[in-house]
Amino acid sequence: MVRGEGRAVHVARAFFQAATKLSEDSEDILPQEDALDYKLSVFSLFSELFPEYTNSGGVGVPANKGGLMRLQFNKLGYEMYEKEQSRRVPAVRAKPGNPGYGFRRARWRDMGDPEDESLCRSVLSEMGVSAERILRIQTRIDEFRLEWDAVRRPSRPAGPGRPRGLRLR
Repeated sequence: MVRGEGRAVHVARAFFQAATKLSEDSEDILPQEDALDYKLSVFSLFSELFPEYTNSGGVGVPANKGGLMRLQFNKLGYEMYEKEQSRRVPAVRAKPGNPGYGFRRARWRDMGDPEDESLCRSVLSEMGVSAERILRIQTRIDEFRLEWDAVRRPSRPAGPGRPRGLRLR
């Protein structure tokens, strides 16, 4: 941990390392904001799994003074990934169809991949997270990965002259 840096910042950086990875695919992007109909941003998962390190408060929930706000958390993410404006991620405070911001070439780690699972487990255990909590965290990361892959918008959506592409799996 860097001197003068709070525990919340250290945990957030470790979470980015444990839960996300740089992708070779330029189509990959993770959202910095939640959509109105789904909550799949990186901060949303972090605040669910580590509420003691967020200052998100909410209705009837007291804010944690030492926790990170979404803006601070996203700035830490932009130390690892480039910021990209894209229609593939939600833009909550913009008109429908306008692009939102996300973490360019970032992907959720795949807990079915032994390398991703091992790295995630080792980063979290170095932070002092219990084995049972690590399993719960890994399960949620994988659920977010699957949900995000299902709702993520393509960069070139189907339209006149561009039929919907077939996904091979």
